Amino acid sequence: MHGAPFRLGGPMQVFEGKTLLGTLDPVSVLKDGTEIHLEAFAPTQVFLDERRHAGRLLLYEFCAYVTEHFPQIQAISFAFARPIDAVGRPAEQAASRAEAMERIGAVNIVVKPLTLGAHVVSGVWSYSEANLAALRAALEEQRAIYRDKPIVRTSPARLALARLAALGSKRKRDGG
Repeated sequence: MHGAPFRLGGPMQVFEGKTLLGTLDPVSVLKDGTEIHLEAFAPTQVFLDERRHAGRLLLYEFCAYVTEHFPQIQAISFAFARPIDAVGRPAEQAASRAEAMERIGAVNIVVKPLTLGAHVVSGVWSYSEANLAALRAALEEQRAIYRDKPIVRTSPARLALARLAALGSKRKRDGG
């Protein structure tokens, strides 16, 4: 939070560059510090404005971050229910979330309907070589989607100014 590194048990702010995309809070630590649980992601407007299903990318990035920085964590449990406008109707959203979890080897995936048409999708991803390989493949696939068109886009005016500045710098270097 506020520039400090993430600590287990605290909220996790998710950024693309310097732009805040949202906050995972709480990130509960369970089972004597060997498991964490995620369920509440509070997106910023920048994230909400994204028309692609970026939640999948964030899920995979989070899992990868935890496996790289917290080797004591052996399992990550999830329970997601926030509606996603870009994905479709509640049943489609639930199916998409379940598929995203299944893709990386999560087990005990449960889809539970709530009132108001939303669904809670829960599951558990456990650390194993097979699940880590599945996570890496899924993460690279998602990163490729956003590589050329990131979530945080530069406005046309800012992009034009950057091009002019680059052109001015090039002319200076070339002696013109």
